[in-house]
Amino acid sequence: MRFARPGAGKRFIGGSDMRGREREWRHVVGLLRVLRRRGGTLLVDGEPGAGRSRLLAEAAAEASARGIDVVRGGVAELGELVPCGVLLEALDLGAEPEDAVPVGSGTRLLDRLKAAFDARAPLLAVLDDLHRADPVTLKILRTLHELLADRPVGWLLSRSTAVRDCPAAALFNLLERHGARRTTLAPLSPDAVTELATDTLGERPDAATQALVAAAGGNPLLITELLAGLRDEGLLRAAAPGGRLPAQLRTVVRNWVDPLGAEARSLVETVAVLGGSLSLEHATSLLGTTPAALLPAMEESTAAGVLVVTAHGLAFRHELVRDVVATWVPPPVREAVLEQFGVLEDAVTAAAPAVAAMDAAIADGRLREAERMVRRRLAHHGSVPVMAELRSLLSEIMYLTGRGEEAVREAETVLAVPGLPEHVRDRVILVRLYAVTRRRSGGVAAAYANEVLEERSRHGPAATAAALIARATAEREEGRFETALALAEEARRLTEDARRLAEDARRLADDARRLAEDAHRPAEEAPVGADRTEQRRYEVCLATAALLTDVYRLDEARTLLRQVRKDMYAGGHLAWAADAAALEARAELAAGRLDGATDEAERALDLAGALDTPLSAAAAGAVLAAVALRRGDLREATRHVADPPEGSLESRTRHTLLAAQITEARDGPRSAMSLLAGLSWPLALAMEPTAGPWLVRAALGAEDRAAAESVAAAADTLSRANTELPALAASAAHAWGLLAGDRDALARAAGQAVDVWARGSAEEDLGVALEAAGQREKATMSLDRALAAYAETGAVRDAARIRQRLRGMGVRHRHWNSAKRPASGWDSLTETEYTVSLLVVDGWTNRQIAEQMFISVHTVTFHLRQVYRKLSINSRVELARLAVAQGRVDPGRANDGRRD
Repeated sequence: MRFARPGAGKRFIGGSDMRGREREWRHVVGLLRVLRRRGGTLLVDGEPGAGRSRLLAEAAAEASARGIDVVRGGVAELGELVPCGVLLEALDLGAEPEDAVPVGSGTRLLDRLKAAFDARAPLLAVLDDLHRADPVTLKILRTLHELLADRPVGWLLSRSTAVRDCPAAALFNLLERHGARRTTLAPLSPDAVTELATDTLGERPDAATQALVAAAGGNPLLITELLAGLRDEGLLRAAAPGGRLPAQLRTVVRNWVDPLGAEARSLVETVAVLGGSLSLEHATSLLGTTPAALLPAMEESTAAGVLVVTAHGLAFRHELVRDVVATWVPPPVREAVLEQFGVLEDAVTAAAPAVAAMDAAIADGRLREAERMVRRRLAHHGSVPVMAELRSLLSEIMYLTGRGEEAVREAETVLAVPGLPEHVRDRVILVRLYAVTRRRSGGVAAAYANEVLEERSRHGPAATAAALIARATAEREEGRFETALALAEEARRLTEDARRLAEDARRLADDARRLAEDAHRPAEEAPVGADRTEQRRYEVCLATAALLTDVYRLDEARTLLRQVRKDMYAGGHLAWAADAAALEARAELAAGRLDGATDEAERALDLAGALDTPLSAAAAGAVLAAVALRRGDLREATRHVADPPEGSLESRTRHTLLAAQITEARDGPRSAMSLLAGLSWPLALAMEPTAGPWLVRAALGAEDRAAAESVAAAADTLSRANTELPALAASAAHAWGLLAGDRDALARAAGQAVDVWARGSAEEDLGVALEAAGQREKATMSLDRALAAYAETGAVRDAARIRQRLRGMGVRHRHWNSAKRPASGWDSLTETEYTVSLLVVDGWTNRQIAEQMFISVHTVTFHLRQVYRKLSINSRVELARLAVAQGRVDPGRANDGRRD
């Protein structure tokens, strides 16, 4: 994996096992970049073997290379002998008798630590394995974090996600709420795994080796040990699933499993023999124990990162580890366990734990792993009912990973199988409805939905709710938002009622099971599919939140999103996590909170990369493009819309509008209108309800009055069809005011606007109209209100345009800050100088920079001379080279001062 480093271009860091960590490294560089001016915190989460320690080591080396003092420490496997031992050792402070005094009754230890940190600032504290730290250490760490908040002390803290509910998890959550940045070392992407394998082996791995590597689930340690062992032990040509595994890989797994107690090892080996997921009921029966007695073994094996607890029981975190463990279970023991479980007697019963494991993997967001499990079972199973259920799982995986058309085809193949169980039929109907809703028009989705709604009694609540959402999508595309919201709310009520019924059913089944254990009779089971009900409500909630965001009922949207995300993470159902983050990013953008929108969009991209959900990545990219446009970074905005999405009609329409807005900012309205040729204005406004004013302005700028009139008419129709939604009324009034030069309509739009940025846009257009009418004082007041709205939402480019117009009217506003800056270097540059320097690196001429920043060419020249002086350079070429060498821009962005 390559990272930019000051003065050294690019290099590999830490060896090939750091592939796929570019995003995490950018977070590290961001922390180091600000550390000389102020403090900052980066929290690193990751499972065992994910590369947390390697990332921290490389970060420490990078900090040292930048001249930043570094203290490093890690909590030992058995914990600390004295409170804060990890901090004392890192700072080279000896322990004193007073250190054993509890934090609440003595402050000497805290004072010593604070003084040591303070004396060495600027400083980066790198602390690993905090999941092993005791509560006293974590409390002092939190207190130090507060006491040193105004000092240039950076914190790079790491913990294992395998240990749940540990005090470190609470500390990380607290620090994140107070502004710390958090990054999770997700499993490596398929591309990064392939590169890692190629680096290790010296050639691209064959299909059999790739299949083995895939079983590592993207874990860097497992992958590197597997590949090195295959190579060193001469097993590459014989590599195959189920074949011999290298000794050094077995050693790694032994190191994870051997420290476990006898009960935990027995549990791990039993799950390994049976494969897939093992329910707690089956585990207790096989091991001759009770759930309460089994709990310590479960906690021990999950804390070690070997097993995970899913909605369906216990499973291996990595299939490759399961394969290794299974090899050391003696054959007689393996056969006895299999016989006891009944695997050899009934094919359907044998498949049930595996199906449950696949279902859990889907819900947990382990979509690639789930697909491998499904396809492997499909290749070896001949039972028609089991095949149908497996293919229903496959259709859902295809839908969640953005392969909508494949999902529809797979679902329809399953529906052709006679005698489907109800839960299988409902699953594929649900998947088909959601896939068609995303990929095709609402009218097509509504046709599928009507088939379900006409026979509600034959379908479960999840399928019926999906049909209601499909109908809501169709209504929304016709511009009937109020009807669409009513349908979505009905779907929500349906899934909430079903969830409560499922919880009651599970409770009753648990009661029956306890009674059966006491009476030694067969236990009653919960209804099939009860555990899936919670998962099925996420799609409905997200669709409802999207509708609420479209019509600027943002408080309702955010409340719903935050509740569903809380439920999602609490249940470990991460398959929908990227969608939820992307949607919250859109809500933050609509509210004018650009920093929040950026954070959520980047979180969505991280999750989408880990989960392989391209549609949510496209949605997040659109938000980042919109933020970059408002901030005036057209190069960054263009980068995020470079590849048109292959997803839904909605995402394609949003992309087209956004690409046209960026083109208009760069090349003018005529170029923008050429991108919009053939677009249906009513459909475009249904997808992006507040785009009307911009479309009218662009059409008028391109001298296409017919298009401007069509847009204004479509906005008016949309508003009249949704009389209870003020955001649509404001958008329609704004569009008409621009078209007709109606100052009263523009004032009405500014007064009705729900969105702060939209209010600023209406005030700006009103100010322009008032100035043209000779009402200079009123024009100035309106433009001042527009400037305030743009400043409030961080719309730098729009604010600069207002200032230029006010300067032309003889009105000047002081807008720079008086923060103390050093005399030279990058940190000495003002915001304007920094922006000018980046545009120069991009290859813009002084005139082009002036046009984009709404200042004069003379002012650009003045700022550029200041940049040269402060950086001790003499040319645009030197500026570009310096920016690349010091990591200010990506090397691909620099153009040596020449325009592309």
